This record gives sequence, structure tokens and C-alpha cells, in this order.
Amino acid sequence: MSSILSILRRHPVIPSMLTYSVLYPGANLVQQKYFRNRKSGDSIDWKEVSRFLIYGGLFHAPLVHNWLKFAAKLFPKDTMSHLLAKVAMDQTCFAPVALSSFYIGLSVLEGKDKEGVYKEWIEKFPNTWAASVFIWPFLQTFNFRFIPAQWRAIFVGCCSFFWTTVLAAWKHSKSGVSVKFKA
Repeated sequence: MSSILSILRRHPVIPSMLTYSVLYPGANLVQQKYFRNRKSGDSIDWKEVSRFLIYGGLFHAPLVHNWLKFAAKLFPKDTMSHLLAKVAMDQTCFAPVALSSFYIGLSVLEGKDKEGVYKEWIEKFPNTWAASVFIWPFLQTFNFRFIPAQWRAIFVGCCSFFWTTVLAAWKHSKSGVSVKFKA
């Protein structure tokens, strides 16, 4: 057990990758089961779930982990100005990259061609980014202020479970960014 903990301490991205490898497919499963307009006999699309696992664990987790390390290096102080700078930079620099990578990465994993990838991104990214402005600044303010640096990527991952459930619905939507909840 101590050798596993030693490896995790030496490679702090691994816990994030493991966390996102559970949370991303889990969010997709919740979206498919409870929020997708499905007929009663429809089964879970396990290929879609596996794409979320691959994307979340192998791409998004290292992206978030490294972004948070970069933001902490750029603004290392525990002052209000550094906190606001990190949150502003998160929404203006990181969010567009992360949201674009979500739509583009999953579209590529689906096997879409360049035109299909671009079409989905241009239809869904702008409204998704606009919606994120109402959620993530508050979460990241809390994250940067109260969560120890080594746990920030996992905190974002846990918050992302709910956000990714919504993103999964928007990703699946043929009519752009909108969600219809079933009763």
C-alpha cells in the first residue's frame, strides 16, 4: 500500500486521471439514464460511455491538472488580486480550451470528419461557454480560495460530474445547446 501511495505522490496527475475516469463516464450514464429522451426499451450506449471514460481520464484530467498547476505558478499568492486573476484567467483562457476540447475530442472519438467536428463545435461551443460563465467562476473562486492545491483538480472533477452530465446532454443534442428534463 505504501508503494502505491509513493507512486501517487510522485505522479499527482494519476489520482486526477483515476477520478475523471470514473466521473466522466458516470456523468454520461446519468445523462443517458435520466435526462435523455429514450424509449423504455432503449439500452445504455456503452460505446458512448467508453468515449467519455477515454476523454475524461486520458485527456481532460491531465489538462485540468496542468492548468491548475500553471495558474498557481502564475499567481502564487493567497491574495484577493491573485484569486480574481486566476478566476478571470480560468474563464477567459482555460474554459474556451477545455470546452472546445470536450466537443472536438469526443467528436473525433466518434469518428466524425473535420466538417462534422467543426459543425458541432460551432453550433454548441458559444452557448456552452456562455452558460459556464454562470457556474464556474463561483466554483473556481471557492476552489482557489479554500481547496489545497493538491486537491484542486479532484474538486473540479467532482463539480464537473454535474456539469459533465449537462455537457453530455448538450453533446448528444441534435438541436444545439438545450436540455429537456424528463419527469
